[in-house]
Amino acid sequence: MSNILTLDLHVHTNYSYDGRGSIEEIVESAIAKQLDGIAICDHNTMEGSYAARKYVADNNLDLIILPGIEVTTSNGHLMVLGIEEGIKEGLSAEETIRRARQEEKEKKSTVVIIAPHPFHPFRHSIGNSCLHSGIDAIEIFNSRYLFGAANKRVRIMAARNGITAVAGSDAHSADCIGLATVEVDGVQRSEQEAILKRIKEGEVRLKSCKRTPFWLYLSQLCKKKR
Repeated sequence: MSNILTLDLHVHTNYSYDGRGSIEEIVESAIAKQLDGIAICDHNTMEGSYAARKYVADNNLDLIILPGIEVTTSNGHLMVLGIEEGIKEGLSAEETIRRARQEEKEKKSTVVIIAPHPFHPFRHSIGNSCLHSGIDAIEIFNSRYLFGAANKRVRIMAARNGITAVAGSDAHSADCIGLATVEVDGVQRSEQEAILKRIKEGEVRLKSCKRTPFWLYLSQLCKKKR
């Protein structure tokens, strides 16, 4: 029987300017919800990713931490998984992708570039340019939507253009971990490189696709404005 891993590919911690969950809270929540792994993708920093991996290692916890970052490019947000060194914000999407590919080549490792929430109207999204920007996958389900029309739009676009589809909770607090997940099979928990390669090659499928509860989404927006 194939080993099936359940992953949340879009998680923020309090290392993000708008994140509220501590590393301990995020990791413990993921374990409690029986996830096999999460990708820490804080805004324009990898410090949360480094801290999460240290916390898991120091406490001998059974959770995959895929290193990642959500970069604010001049064209919109891009998530980069598998990278070990951050990419500064404000560069064009093209230059951001070039730098990610350069690290991939130099370190001979797999890097996965994802367009998150590409059509969300209020989150500096990359839009239709993700069709020709050299990305590996599109987030066709993002939990942080009140209604979900933009999710439907990108789902149709991904299907029409044969682009790998992924999902992510976009959790900004521990209680939202795991609302949107994907499955990867045929790899072991210790094989980070193989997991990333599967995603990059499109060997990934959506599992859970639940929206953030309205009351929680609203409370987070209110806290952000303060």
